[in-house]
Amino acid sequence: MYSDAFCKVYNEFGWNYFPEAFGEQLLEWIRQKGVKVEKSLDLACGTGVLCEILYQQGIAAHGMDFSEGMIEIARKNNPHIIYEVADMIQYRPSASFDLVTCTGDALNHILNIRDVEQIFRNVYGYLREGGFFIFDILNEREVSPGEPIWLDFSDEGKAQFTISRDAQGIITLKTTVFENGEQTFEERITEKVHEPQMICDLLRRTGFQNVTCSDRLLENAENHGTTWFVVAQKRG
Repeated sequence: MYSDAFCKVYNEFGWNYFPEAFGEQLLEWIRQKGVKVEKSLDLACGTGVLCEILYQQGIAAHGMDFSEGMIEIARKNNPHIIYEVADMIQYRPSASFDLVTCTGDALNHILNIRDVEQIFRNVYGYLREGGFFIFDILNEREVSPGEPIWLDFSDEGKAQFTISRDAQGIITLKTTVFENGEQTFEERITEKVHEPQMICDLLRRTGFQNVTCSDRLLENAENHGTTWFVVAQKRG
């Protein structure tokens, strides 16, 4: 679980560019496919940016996240949306949804592939017939160690981000925050690269159909993404 300090950094750095960009593409995907979405769920919703985008289009958006700090910010930013603190490995809501999303490589935070498969089974259970499960996973080619990145988030504060990777494919993002030159906190977040073909096979084994994996959500998009987008449909 992200610490409250990391949630604050996440929010103050404005790391909303991905859910905002994804949200625009998702709305266009819904339009192009003619998919009817009345109710949606965003797993690992973070600060609720994607939920807000869908809510503004008249969709009954719901969100859940393992981090109490993220949900606290989401509820503050979007008090009209239902948010829950939960572990998506165990999460089995009583409601059903037309669309379930999971973005920001959240599934890569699940290191055990059996847990990923459990999440797929759970989603299949609360997705309505004919509904879609759309998520992204890390593109191995785009994840490589490099020099530390420095970002300023105030006149006195800055953060350093460093990525490392071991032989087992475990990626560690180390975030170190400094204020007035003094280190205030450090946090390490681990992820695992999941092979796209294996992910698609697990989805099919779970019962999903029309499973696709691409570096772009929209077929006619000119730019390739730095992540894999996976789309799966529950049998209707």
